[in-house]
Amino acid sequence: MTIVIKGAAAVEFDPPRVRENCDIVINGNKIAAVGNGAAKDVTADEVIDGSGRIVFPGIVCSHHHIYSALSRGVLAPIGPTPDFVSVLKNLWWRLDRAIDEDVLHFSTLTASLDALRCGTTSIVDHHASPDFIEGSLDVIRQGMELIGVRGATCYEVTDRNGRDGMMAGIEENRRFAMEVQADAEKGDKPRLVEAYIGGHAPCTIPEEAYERMADVIKETGRGLHLHVAEDRYDVSQSHVVYGEDIV
Repeated sequence: MTIVIKGAAAVEFDPPRVRENCDIVINGNKIAAVGNGAAKDVTADEVIDGSGRIVFPGIVCSHHHIYSALSRGVLAPIGPTPDFVSVLKNLWWRLDRAIDEDVLHFSTLTASLDALRCGTTSIVDHHASPDFIEGSLDVIRQGMELIGVRGATCYEVTDRNGRDGMMAGIEENRRFAMEVQADAEKGDKPRLVEAYIGGHAPCTIPEEAYERMADVIKETGRGLHLHVAEDRYDVSQSHVVYGEDIV
């Protein structure tokens, strides 16, 4: 299917510029041509009048927590939160324990639709659901693919729910990365969602987890998605344990 957007103002990021009165030709899922008169000899299945409108490349959200999409506007008595660690303990670590498969599915749909509505077409997600670990990344992938948004996701490894939860998080990262790679090699599924290996924050990741995560990174060839220095506590903990700045 060929779609033509006629006469729009096309915003380009590299190099940054605005091209007025542009035609944009889309063949299937690829942009075939952009420019003045680019659609002159094109037979289109659909023509969209872009007069007075702006068209720009999809934005990338480089860090998101899709599981939190349904919490927007929630009023909860979470107690005093004088620092970031208190916010985690009193709010986010309580919320993520309540996530099950259904909640995660609808959170993914909500976050993906919100992203597209704002012009964001790619999401780099960082996930946690301690009571629903195995298969959780599949639910996110399926929801993103259903809406049509691109991105990557991972499970945040942490010891805050015990060693079993920590090891389950590492295995979910490994399993999902291997699954994504196998699907890519078969080529029979849309390649919209990729995999990273995820870690929560250095203050909740022990040496054993780092070592196992390093093994999984080598095994899968995937990158690491990790929170770093979000609060003074993270920096202080690094000084105490390692005698080094965290960055």
